[in-house]
Amino acid sequence: MIGGRSTNFDAVVRMSGQPAQRVSFALDELNKRRLIGFAGENYVVYTSALDLLALKHYADKDYAMALGKLIAKGKESDVYEVLSPRSELFALKLFRLGRTSFRDVKRKRSRSKLESNTWVTSNYNAARHEFAALARLKAITQNVPTAVDQDRHTVLLQELPGVRLSQRPELDDAEEVLSAVLQTARDAYVSARMINADLSEYNILTDGKRVWLIDWPQWVPPTHPNAGELLKRDVSTVLRFFERAYGVSVDGERALVYVRGERDLPRTRRGRPSTRGSGQSRREFPQETRPAQPRPPA
Repeated sequence: MIGGRSTNFDAVVRMSGQPAQRVSFALDELNKRRLIGFAGENYVVYTSALDLLALKHYADKDYAMALGKLIAKGKESDVYEVLSPRSELFALKLFRLGRTSFRDVKRKRSRSKLESNTWVTSNYNAARHEFAALARLKAITQNVPTAVDQDRHTVLLQELPGVRLSQRPELDDAEEVLSAVLQTARDAYVSARMINADLSEYNILTDGKRVWLIDWPQWVPPTHPNAGELLKRDVSTVLRFFERAYGVSVDGERALVYVRGERDLPRTRRGRPSTRGSGQSRREFPQETRPAQPRPPA
């Protein structure tokens, strides 16, 4: 039953160290509450039971006193608001790999040949991978979420004040916001040696001024066989959105070279939203506020 694998009754008794009669009663009660099920003669834990175990972990550490509203529901995760006993707000991300097709998950994530193919194992590994990624990124940029803790298939994050860029919120300066997105992607690539590999308007948060790049479980290093293609896709996806939604146009090749740490920010052309290449004015992006990053090794 541990780790999502089916386990027979004798094994559960042996692992629990409890009398068989007590274990039988507990399993029956868990089944009535639809927390576990049966696979032949074996017991199988359901995702809802893993959710409760993770919540207990955060409650025991005084991170969670109440579970709030659903903040976001994606193809691969759910995010809920969590209130701590100290009235702190957190965002609890629960991975739901397998809710969409297995092919799509395999496309985004490379896995070891020795790794189990169960969805539970995949979700556990995705949570660990993202927690480690955010800790690594936080050392070099403030434009990512702060990961507070991790347990099972979940990551606890400090809640951010922004909304997804896909909602096309009003921005104080769309060019400045795009500049911040590209600079964060550059910091990740040059300093952390990380490529998001799935960057789009759906995993960028903004409050109108600042930005945060979220969702990093599928990141790859620049040494990945498809690194060049994935980085180019990240950059072009963001540029297409800003041109379509805010009328800000940037040369794709120049932006890609910038993200790789090889030159300054490219120029933009400002036009009307939802048009392509119809800019009316032209200006330079603002200069970076931090020292120039070293050029990555070839």
